Amino acid sequence: MTDAIHLPATAPSRSRGPALRGQLVAESERDVSVRVDGGTWTFDRRDILRLTEERAAEGRQVQVDIRPGATADFTRRMRVELVERPITLAPAPSEALGDEQLAEATRSWAAKLRIAERGGTSGATFTFHDGINCDSLD
Repeated sequence: MTDAIHLPATAPSRSRGPALRGQLVAESERDVSVRVDGGTWTFDRRDILRLTEERAAEGRQVQVDIRPGATADFTRRMRVELVERPITLAPAPSEALGDEQLAEATRSWAAKLRIAERGGTSGATFTFHDGINCDSLD
């Protein structure tokens, strides 16, 4: 996300963004990893402008100032259930907004997979408005 909220009394800094607060979990000559509520950020040390340890906090609580444009890895802890299917992540949401764009995306997808449309139906997928024709390709 590239949007930023600037409070009226503050001027945005071009040299650094707001400090990231979290627990320092790993530090090397190359990388610094900071755990936050949703996961762990890992930054290249060259992208860190300042690393400040919070004295009164438990563990190694830190504030990290990162340069604008820095790249980072974000690792999220997830529970894995062993099933017969391979491990996958959910696909990105469709860019189609509305029935017409969804229908066009469906036609394009069906053409790539050489799925022919049957007469009397509206294609490879159906919408809520198709009522009794609702179906799944699973």
